[in-house]
Amino acid sequence: MLTLLLFAASASVPPSSEPPRQRQGPYEATLMLPPAGLYAGEEMEIEFRVVDVAHPDASGAPAPLPWGELLAEVTMPSMPSMPGFTEVAHREGIPGVFGVHPTFPHGGDYRFCLTLVPPPRGVSLAGATRPTEPLTFEFPLTVWDSSSSPTPVPSRIRPFALDVTADPRMVVARRDVTLDLTVRMTGSFEQREVVDFDIQHERLMHLFIVRDDLAFFAHEHPERVGPGTFRLRYRFPAPGRYRIYADVAPKDAGAQVLTGEVLVSGVVARDAEPLAAPRSAVSLALPEGGVPAGRTVTVVATVTDPDGKPARDLEPWLGAMGHLLLV
Repeated sequence: MLTLLLFAASASVPPSSEPPRQRQGPYEATLMLPPAGLYAGEEMEIEFRVVDVAHPDASGAPAPLPWGELLAEVTMPSMPSMPGFTEVAHREGIPGVFGVHPTFPHGGDYRFCLTLVPPPRGVSLAGATRPTEPLTFEFPLTVWDSSSSPTPVPSRIRPFALDVTADPRMVVARRDVTLDLTVRMTGSFEQREVVDFDIQHERLMHLFIVRDDLAFFAHEHPERVGPGTFRLRYRFPAPGRYRIYADVAPKDAGAQVLTGEVLVSGVVARDAEPLAAPRSAVSLALPEGGVPAGRTVTVVATVTDPDGKPARDLEPWLGAMGHLLLV
């Protein structure tokens, strides 16, 4: 039996309350999220203010942090094998205020860690305290699905994009085709290729191929053949419009789900090979009352052998005992 975590995104976001704060030693960090919330599939901006509450300024207010390197990390606790986002925070032009620009691959519950790195020894910090060890502030983040974002689709900033080219250009069902998949940085003038990737689930790219009518699904692993480019030799089983989902992790940018499509021509085959009899079956048990929007819930998957008894010979595949893909 496998236990899976599922996040269902809501079409609306509950009103925000007081901004979250956390104190470590003499310092306090306040998280300043976008008023409309955080959404998957687009570049978001997270700002935070760090002040020294133990040493107020001349007005008696906590003094803004005048120095320091702040390392921001975003991870998803329910998916520990998913590469996280890492970025050194930049200053926002307001004393003590810093910011980062993460991208979330999908909705869910994330964790935001902000580490204050002590300045190098020998650096003068007149009137300011110096921590001897790094201090880490940790905040939970709720990210909503891209379909509920208030930002119009043409205005959304997506840091990465996927180019899909086919050889031959006319893709015909049941004939071999070579797919080249190139990951590009949309923020660069030349649309440069991404040259460095993190490994997730033991591969550099996971490719999901889904026909529009959901009658066909495949999970493939293209091989990298050049800077930012992966190649897959494939044969589509039937004509139709196929959606391509590339799951990759550009270095330190976290997991990204990039999309494309392939149009396949041809005629419906009458002599298609019959599917092999499955060796096992999987049943999903949802929580009582269904899956509520905007909540992370537990879904139980029970794997049984052909005789109906629980499977006892499961082995890890691609870094996990089970993978769940929702389309």
